[in-house]
Amino acid sequence: MTNLTHEIWNFLDSEPSIRRELSRGIVNTMALAKYIIKAKNLDCSVDALISSIRRYVSEGKHNLKFYNVENIIKSSRISTKNKIALIAMKRDPIIIEALPKVFPLIELNRGDVMRLSEGKESIKLLIDEKNLQRIVDIFPKNKIIGVTRNLSELSISFGLGAAETVGVLATIINEIAVNDINIVESIGCIPEYMIFVDTKDILKAHEIMIRLCG
Repeated sequence: MTNLTHEIWNFLDSEPSIRRELSRGIVNTMALAKYIIKAKNLDCSVDALISSIRRYVSEGKHNLKFYNVENIIKSSRISTKNKIALIAMKRDPIIIEALPKVFPLIELNRGDVMRLSEGKESIKLLIDEKNLQRIVDIFPKNKIIGVTRNLSELSISFGLGAAETVGVLATIINEIAVNDINIVESIGCIPEYMIFVDTKDILKAHEIMIRLCG
């Protein structure tokens, strides 16, 4: 495999939306080649790229079994919730010790939200804005990195097979990204997957999921 072919294949591997259309056979190869040359600022001929793309398709590299992906997404249930706040904190023993104090403030039986996301350097809590002040007061101010308000949750409950099927999450995330929506945070607990966006974008994100589930 030449360096050019390797670069083109890596690019196509990173673009699930293009791979989906390649698997459907509805991509204009010449237009795609010109797009890649422009996107990657390549110094090569269109014919060379067309050759690489055709080889990519002929060897089945594009096939992510999107039929299965679409079936899983179409069998999913979606819901939304507004007025969510995100508290980002340093991953510190003081924060971890204080976390249990949050639980009594969350009324899960009344539908309150509490999502926890942990990384190597930070811990994030996603909660209802109505509980924000009481929960912020639990933690030392010098350990709080920041607070983001006016978020909405898009919750997706997948159909059977989501955990074993390549491309389910990539399809959703890519579809949201190409529609110019920023994902502030996402949390997976398959078969559930939750995406948090600015409230101004939730209607558009919901419409995208309705189309995908249609």
